[in-house]
Amino acid sequence: MSWVTIKSSHYETDLLPLKSRLEAEGIQCFLRNEHTSQVMSHMATFVTELQVAEEDMEKVTEIMTEIENTP
Repeated sequence: MSWVTIKSSHYETDLLPLKSRLEAEGIQCFLRNEHTSQVMSHMATFVTELQVAEEDMEKVTEIMTEIENTP
């Protein structure tokens, strides 16, 4: 299975709402570098990445578009 980064941040909390929404829709996802970025947050090169399976990208794109267009 190939994984794709759909969003990244220096702060894990920025990614949690989207991660929760994707999981609620039945889409498997995970946070890459979750623990490293918590420990090394003072270094700009360490970010947490929200990743999904490549085969879920169509549904993920729909959900992200819906979220962006919600007032």
